[in-house]
Formats: sequence, C-alpha cells, structure tokens
Amino acid sequence: MARDRNVYVWQAYVTVMSIVSFACLGALAFVLFSSGTNEKAVLAAVEKEQKAQSALREENNRKQILQAMLGVGKPQTQAEFESMVSQVANDEELKSSLKKYNDNMALMGTSATDRNYTNLVDLLVQELRARNMQMASAGQRELLLKDEFDTKLTQVTKSSDDAKLFADEMSNKREKDLVEYTEKIKAQEDRISKIEADKMALIKQMTKKNADLAQNNELAKEKIGKMEVQLAALSSKLNDIQGEDFQYVQGKVINVASGADGDLVYISLGKSHNLKPGVIFGVIGSDVSRVADAKPKASIEVIRVIEQNLSICKVVPGKASIILSGDSIYSPAWQPNKVVEFALVGKMDLNGDGKDDRNTVKALIEQSGGKVTADLTPEGILVGQLSVDTRWMVVGEDFKSNVDELASVDKSNAKKRSGLESEAKSLGITRINLDKLMGWLRSSGSEVSALGTAMQPKVLDYKSSTSQSSTNGRVSPIFMNRDGSFNREGSLNKAPAKDAK
Repeated sequence: MARDRNVYVWQAYVTVMSIVSFACLGALAFVLFSSGTNEKAVLAAVEKEQKAQSALREENNRKQILQAMLGVGKPQTQAEFESMVSQVANDEELKSSLKKYNDNMALMGTSATDRNYTNLVDLLVQELRARNMQMASAGQRELLLKDEFDTKLTQVTKSSDDAKLFADEMSNKREKDLVEYTEKIKAQEDRISKIEADKMALIKQMTKKNADLAQNNELAKEKIGKMEVQLAALSSKLNDIQGEDFQYVQGKVINVASGADGDLVYISLGKSHNLKPGVIFGVIGSDVSRVADAKPKASIEVIRVIEQNLSICKVVPGKASIILSGDSIYSPAWQPNKVVEFALVGKMDLNGDGKDDRNTVKALIEQSGGKVTADLTPEGILVGQLSVDTRWMVVGEDFKSNVDELASVDKSNAKKRSGLESEAKSLGITRINLDKLMGWLRSSGSEVSALGTAMQPKVLDYKSSTSQSSTNGRVSPIFMNRDGSFNREGSLNKAPAKDAK
C-alpha cells in the first residue's frame, strides 16, 4: 500500500508540474504577445521553462530509479539501470541510497539477474526457510547421533571390562611363561657353553689340520714344480719328435719317363691315400729318411691319380733329369686320408715388397690338400682358433723384439701373437717359418731362389693348377699295352730311369 501511495504522489507531482509548465508557457506567450519589445523578460521566461523541464526529467529519472530499486513497473536491465543512474550523478542524496542498494543487492550473489528489493526479500525468505529446515534436520541428526553414542558407549564400557579381565588373565599367564622362559634360558646357556667347548676343540683340530695341509701343500708345490720341469722336458722332446726337423717322407718316386706332355714322374701314392690332383710334393734323395737331412731338389705336382698306389706327376719348375727312381717325396700340407690344418701368424710377405700375401699362401696350402683353420692378421684380428688337430703354425714377419718400444696398437698385437704362440706350444703345434713352407709348396707359378740356408719363394703370377689336374694327361707308350690299357708291371719294372746329369 505504501508503494502504491508513493506512486500516486509522483503522478500528482508530475501532473502539477506539467500544469505549471503549461501555465508558464501560456504566460510567456501572453507576455510575448502583449509586449513584443520586452526581450529580456521573454528570455528569462524561456530559461525558467528549460530549468523546469530539466527538473522534471530529473524527477522522472529519480522515479524510474526508485521503481527499479523497488521492483515496480517494467523490469529494467542492468545496462538500462546504469544509464539512468548516470543521468543523476550529481544527486548526492541519491548516490548514498544507490550505494546502500548495491551493498544490499550483493546479498543475492553474482549470478542473480533481476535485482531489486522485492526479489531480495523473497530470496531472504527462501534462504531463511532453507536454514530452518537444515536446523531441524541437524536437530534430528543430533538426536540420532546421541542415541548412537550412548549405544557405543555401552559397548565400549563392556569391551573395556572384558579387556581388563583378559589383561589380568594375560598377566598371570605372562608370569607363568616368564618362569618357564627363565628355565629354558638357563638350559640354553648350558647348551651354548657346551657348544663353545666343542667349538674350541674343533678349532684346535682344524688348526692342526690346516698346519698339516699347509705342509702337504708345500710338498705338493715342490712336487708340482718338479713335474713341471719334467713336463717342460717332455714337451721339448715331443716338439723335437713332432717338429719340422723330424718329419718322415711320405712316398717314393717309382719311375721317371717322358711323354707328350713333357717329363712325367710316377709316385707310390694313389687312391688308397685319398690323393687328389694339384697336390705338390718336394723331392729329396733316396738316402734321406728325414726331411731335415736335405732340402727339396725339385717339386712335382700331381696331375692324375691312376690306381690305389700309383699317380702321375709333372715337374714344376725345372726338369726331371735331377729326379731318380727311388727318390723320396714329402709335403707338409698333405697327409694320407687326412686334412692337414694350418695356423697363420703375422705378415706373409712372399716377394719382399712389404705387402701381405696371405691369400696366396692360403691358396697354395689348399691346393696341396691343407686347410687354414686359424689366422692372426698383422692388424691383430684372429679368425678361427687353434685345436689339437692343428698341425703347423706358419710364422711370417716378426714384431719388434722390445715390446716397450712399440706403439699401443702394436703392443696389443704383439701380446695376441705371443699368447697364440704359447697356446700352440701347449697344444704341441709345430712352428714353421714361411720360407721353409714355401720351399716345399712352390709350384709352376712360383720362382724360387736360394737365400742362405733358406729358400725364399718369389711368386710371380700364382695360378691354381686345378684346371691342369683335371686333365687326363698322357702316359708314355712304354707303359701302355697293345690294346691301349695301362701296363702297371711295365711302368714299375721296364721303364728306364733317367740318370742325373
């Protein structure tokens, strides 16, 4: 009702002011009409009218602002409300009211859109009702919690009484257990004392046994030292027996004859010995039973395997005139029915040009039936490994004797070589130098010149003789029957041997 009365008052005020304004306008018009010459009076009347209009607009803005604050009339947006407030910025009394209004509207929160005192009252009433309901619910919950507390208090009291009774029982049991434990501790101490006594006795026995063992170790070390000396002596003897200077010949020259392919040599090795074409033998005198007693006077290469104990060879290089029937033959790279295994160590320089010719050396070994199973290159790379089946260790160019003067890489390579040679010695592998080996394995593709007591091969143009060995070759007519077949008896008994020139 109070709000409606205020509205009516504002409406009456506006009406009165409108009437007054119209009256003033009428009076002004009358004055202007009655006295056109009184210009000053007219201007004063116009100015007064403008002030009245401005006052009327301000009053209208105040009215709309108050209506918006009270929530009367058409709802105003926040932008519209702020626009109206800006038009009465000089009204200090209204400013104070707006500040209180903004403080009160803050109670509605930032999310509220339609802010006014009417909605604020509704919101506060709703919040009051919600708080009253919460307080009522909290009171009911408090009663429930009190009942629950009383129940739990009763249970805890009963549990406490039970726990006290149990504690009394445990105390009595603990005292009883303590007596039993004390008795067990005493028995345990007696047992420990006995164990300590037994331990001291065992220590004395162990001390005596350790002394006896130390004495036995000294005796064993002394015995092992003597055995090592004996083993070294036996190893030296074994190396002498198995060494390069104690190799026995492998076959004999049966006959030497001339054929269409040149001078041919017949040897006592054949299919039963698993001999293959391409194997190169060195020829030594018939009166020599050991390889060390002579050096090869010629080399022959197998070109055809005829029978179980007969094969045909050609002389490479040189002539057959220096080969006699009954001469012995030998090859370090071949053994009957067995592959001879080799190990290569160091640089294999065949012709003194400073380059490594190990591929040529491998080819010569493989041509004669051998196989390289371990290879330590000059760069220190080991391919393969030694074994008890390795027969020869071919030693090429040596490292410097003073290892301390070598570079770090050379030191490492020298240590690898030294370790490999020590392993070869322990396995009984025979050491042979490259010059000596090439003296036995030189072929038609090699030129050999004497150099002191050694034979230095100079490979000019090595070519495998496999293509030659695959040919059938020709046999001298004196060893052929009339039907063209081979006459073994004639080859052994009737063929004239060439005399050495």
